Amino acid sequence: MLRIYTLMNVLFAVWELDPFFKFGGLGDVARTLPGALATLGVDIRIILPYYKALKLSNYTKSDVGHLTVKFAGKAEPVEIYSVVHPTSKVLVYLIRNKKYLDVAKSADTFAFFNLAVVESILGKKLPFVPDIIHCNDHHTSLIPLLSKEKKLQVKSILTIHNLSYQGKASVNTLEKLNLSKSKCKVLHWESKNKQVNFLMEGVIHADIVNTVSPTYAKEIMTEEFGYDLEDILRGKEGRVFGIINGIDVDYLRNIMNHSIDYPYGKPGQDQRAGSKKKFYHWAEGKKLNKLYLQKKLGLTVTDKIPMFSFIGRFDPMQKGMDILHKMMRRINLENFQFCILGSGNKNWEERFQWLCKFYPENVSCNFKFDEVLAHQIYAASDFIIIPSKFEPCGLVQMISMFFATLPIAHRTGGLIDTIKENVDGILFERYTSESLERAVKKAHYLWKAEKSKYKTMVEAALSADFSWKSSAAEYVKLYEGLVKGEY
Repeated sequence: MLRIYTLMNVLFAVWELDPFFKFGGLGDVARTLPGALATLGVDIRIILPYYKALKLSNYTKSDVGHLTVKFAGKAEPVEIYSVVHPTSKVLVYLIRNKKYLDVAKSADTFAFFNLAVVESILGKKLPFVPDIIHCNDHHTSLIPLLSKEKKLQVKSILTIHNLSYQGKASVNTLEKLNLSKSKCKVLHWESKNKQVNFLMEGVIHADIVNTVSPTYAKEIMTEEFGYDLEDILRGKEGRVFGIINGIDVDYLRNIMNHSIDYPYGKPGQDQRAGSKKKFYHWAEGKKLNKLYLQKKLGLTVTDKIPMFSFIGRFDPMQKGMDILHKMMRRINLENFQFCILGSGNKNWEERFQWLCKFYPENVSCNFKFDEVLAHQIYAASDFIIIPSKFEPCGLVQMISMFFATLPIAHRTGGLIDTIKENVDGILFERYTSESLERAVKKAHYLWKAEKSKYKTMVEAALSADFSWKSSAAEYVKLYEGLVKGEY
């Protein structure tokens, strides 16, 4: 059991938070990590912009305070509300300003939010005095700079969830914040484009930086993965860390019990709490869920063909759409079934739709965000493909293993840290369609001809522990180091 030596108050600053407003995986992290930290004794609160789109109709809001923030030369009114998060029970502060925070649409939204966070602490408008501000991605990366400029006595940590999204904006943003251009140490590097890089400023001014997996923390120090920030990150050597993300196992268990027709697990792993449904052995449950999904999606209804899936953004720069598509065009699709779920780049959606037209009984493409369908696919699939060119952490492989679905993934980033080759998944070395094809065919052979080994790997996946417990303890150690002045 972790012992906390220093009482810590942490303000967790984030731009999205499930279930109030979710855009990507960061919304899941914001929902789960603060709750895990609270169980370890950290006094943590979340702070979030109060967008018009926030889903708050079922929650009771409290009026916390009001202040005025000077932005773009004008005094802007700010209202602060609080609401208790429905699952973690962590208190959430909501920063409201109709002009800049109603819609998350531009650099001004996040610059204003960052300023309002700092000013609300300076003006003692929050009934909470943080020792540490935990910033997340470029959306909150100006907080460390603003804190220093305004002499706010608070430590800062910046978590980089994806280095490729840096939040570049016009230098006029600095003027709106009443900051001198000289305060941005790297501005001269961007002077030709007259831009300020939010994430770059966060990396420079935060006391420590961490990423969402140990391998990614090393990768971003290289030219291949550093996105032009590798030199700055290497300059913070000793203050850059990597902590793997976790998943909310209780949340997934609830999904399994209530959203899947045939909930299942390994023997002795009865997950029926709160559910009246029959609980199945994983092999039987997966077979039944596969037959159900095949009927739903119009695929050939059979348990004689392995089902492969892809769930994620259609982002050709990161998610491996190119090598996945080339591989699927080359193999004999009649020997496979593929379920594709995701949306994004329309050009790539059209290319995958072409495969569906020619192989409607073997390929199902669903270009949308559908959480229910996603979990039905996890439950029905034998393998999930994660062909990402880079992957800071990845949650798909962890969720898939919870659902007894073996991941097939590129050997990169957090995928290396969470998948054990030939133990609970398959990793392919090179980012090519040929390398992916060999891994997929290996999985096909495993499922068809090596049933005993396949069963052993599935049960290893089911035994993997990706809960937040150990990762949250690592964050507490970082927090302790900050409070004690070790960084």
